[in-house]
Amino acid sequence: MQRIGAWTPITKKGRKGTGPSFRWLLVMVPAILAGCEDDGDPTTPSPGQEVTVELDFTDPTTGDADGWDADFAHFSPQQEEIMEFAWGHEPLPDDLEGEGYGLMVGATNRSDDVFMYWTGPVEGLEPNTEYDVRFTVEFATDSPAGCVGIGGPPGESVWVKTGATLVRPEPVLEDDYWLMSIDKGNQSMGGEDAIIVGDVANAESGCHADERVWELKTLESEDPFFFSTDDQGRGWLLVGTDSGFEGRTVLFYTRLTAEFSPA
Repeated sequence: MQRIGAWTPITKKGRKGTGPSFRWLLVMVPAILAGCEDDGDPTTPSPGQEVTVELDFTDPTTGDADGWDADFAHFSPQQEEIMEFAWGHEPLPDDLEGEGYGLMVGATNRSDDVFMYWTGPVEGLEPNTEYDVRFTVEFATDSPAGCVGIGGPPGESVWVKTGATLVRPEPVLEDDYWLMSIDKGNQSMGGEDAIIVGDVANAESGCHADERVWELKTLESEDPFFFSTDDQGRGWLLVGTDSGFEGRTVLFYTRLTAEFSPA
């Protein structure tokens, strides 16, 4: 993946990896397992089985970032060159030396509404099943808390959203504006396909540029999120930010966990 360059939406040209490589923790429900035999295939859950997907993007050798793509929406094509899009599986900033890599994504919010995100496939779920999904996301941020910003504060007005979708989340050009193919909500509101889990404000940075400090932040979803699989037990995971801050935001996603419990 490239760090900075000409942006091309994944609807036209993919930035795919070599395919998904996930570590699965399968948490069996005892009542369902009573009297059942283990077929030895951890990606084919039994009815009623809980599945936890744990992705660690800090180690580039695990392959957890394979198949994950970054993309952007909510701006016009005329604004594209001044948005300063950036993405890639990159080493973390020096402040976090020793922490490894992260899924970096960045943009300068000239549209006052930019949505920047990473998405990747999820497999091994029970087919045609509705799940209650709980998310935990860890990321590196240098956006300060409690500061005044253009359009909104740089920390509290950049909302982190997570979700799961049946179709791949993609930017769609409508009326000369890049929108999303899914319902992620808008800025401080969640949607059918994504919920807000918090914001990017950290506790260490000061409000001036020379006072920025990178730190890791972890957010957990509090609201219920329901997702139904297709007939092959597949879907797409999503993590991104909806911004009302009219400046630059850069993040490094380091870990993502999605706990799927049959609803």
